[in-house]
Amino acid sequence: MSVTTSARRAAGTALAAALLTGTLAAPAAVASGTTASAAAAATTVTTGTTGTTVFADDFESGTVSHWTRQRIDGNGSITVTGAPAGGSGLAARFSVPNDGVSYRSEVAVNALGWGAYRFALADYLPADWVQTSTETIVAQWHGYPLSDGSDTKPPIALTVKDGSWRLKVHWLTGPTTVAEAVIPLGTVEFGHWNQWAFDITWSTATTPGSITVYRDGVQVGAHSGLNNYHQNQAPYFKTGIYRANWNPAKGIPYPTGGPDVVLYSDSVTVTQL
Repeated sequence: MSVTTSARRAAGTALAAALLTGTLAAPAAVASGTTASAAAAATTVTTGTTGTTVFADDFESGTVSHWTRQRIDGNGSITVTGAPAGGSGLAARFSVPNDGVSYRSEVAVNALGWGAYRFALADYLPADWVQTSTETIVAQWHGYPLSDGSDTKPPIALTVKDGSWRLKVHWLTGPTTVAEAVIPLGTVEFGHWNQWAFDITWSTATTPGSITVYRDGVQVGAHSGLNNYHQNQAPYFKTGIYRANWNPAKGIPYPTGGPDVVLYSDSVTVTQL
């Protein structure tokens, strides 16, 4: 860790501490499918006062070796480099070129178990990010093949589309039938470090779950009810870049060329509540 801690790291540490101790003032609860209003009445987050860190990586090792695996589809890259925007220390840099064959650059950690967790992380979308209606997943909690062997949409995904943040939640209404909720999380501020926290209680076949999302200390979205496929293992966490519609196997035409898609990620901490 650099001796001089950058503002984004300090903010992320303060956010995690405030959430953990229940001292963070935030807008009133946000219903699924709505966004927080700046004029919303303040309330106190009381999500518990104890927790155990089960995974953490600030990338100061200079590698992504703390992660279970990494995956690049095409000609993208995953590197650890100096943090942009004047921040000190290191951050993970993910890139995917718009070359007609590349669509993924991610790191993943194995499933951490059922129950309640807080996933905190920082991410940075450069100021020259090309806004597009092609959805980009930048963090996701992924499941496993369904009973018929088909692949699954991630139970929970943080996405960027047309300059807006969205949370997508999926669950089963039949053995292979997937339902979806899309929750708007506000406008993307490019060239800015976002401090995210996701409080997730996994649903089970007999109990509802919940998701509460904070960005830069403000609650921006929530979802109650089913939030995964209730498989043998809990969903596992991934971060980076995944642009599904660029997968050549899907056969979806799109204009190629232009700058690479680039995302920085840092200060990932998972706390079991």
